[in-house]
Amino acid sequence: MSILPSTQTKTEALQQPGNPAAFAPSTALGQKDFLLLLTTQMMNQDPTQPMDPTAFVSDLTQMSQLEATAQLNQSVMAMTAGFQNLQVMQASSMIGKNVVAKGEVFSHQAGEASTIRLNTSEPLKDAKLVITNGSGVVRELSYPSLARGDTSISWDGKNAAGLDMTSGEYQLVAYGYNAEGDIKSVNSYVGTSVRSVSVEPDGSMMLTLATGERVKMDAVREIS
Repeated sequence: MSILPSTQTKTEALQQPGNPAAFAPSTALGQKDFLLLLTTQMMNQDPTQPMDPTAFVSDLTQMSQLEATAQLNQSVMAMTAGFQNLQVMQASSMIGKNVVAKGEVFSHQAGEASTIRLNTSEPLKDAKLVITNGSGVVRELSYPSLARGDTSISWDGKNAAGLDMTSGEYQLVAYGYNAEGDIKSVNSYVGTSVRSVSVEPDGSMMLTLATGERVKMDAVREIS
């Protein structure tokens, strides 16, 4: 029995489509190709008008700098991608954690006091903290003055009539007046938990809180 392929088999094998890309020359011009071009140019130069060696060195230096820049860009991109992956892994550990973050919405538990932290960049007087829900104003707390920096405020969970409010989400608005009499808003920081973490197109980390608010990572003041 013959082990040689038949004529028909040989013909079919020759007619099988190949992979042109596997044999296609590289389209990238590297330093080796650049040196080959320069060497060929020197071998075929006009003896009466030889090449300027200064121009040769300058071209070679520019080629080396271009390759170094391309390699540096690739390294920076790889480092950036690795850093973002590390950020995601670190931020994922925050899911379910209790945090104190900048926001205007907080969760209140009936029968318990809620602690709110106010922050102002300058001393204020006649400050007010207005607590509201879906039905309107629940309670308005007044303070003769607020010192610059953080001030902890405790709400006993009662409305203006002294009745305990039900559990749920409430909104905050805080403001006061500076020495010139201008009204100034006051930043509020509330306790909540982290529901999820996401990465924005610009690489920044965003936290979705239990209240539904989305804040940046740098808005978090405490983690527990």
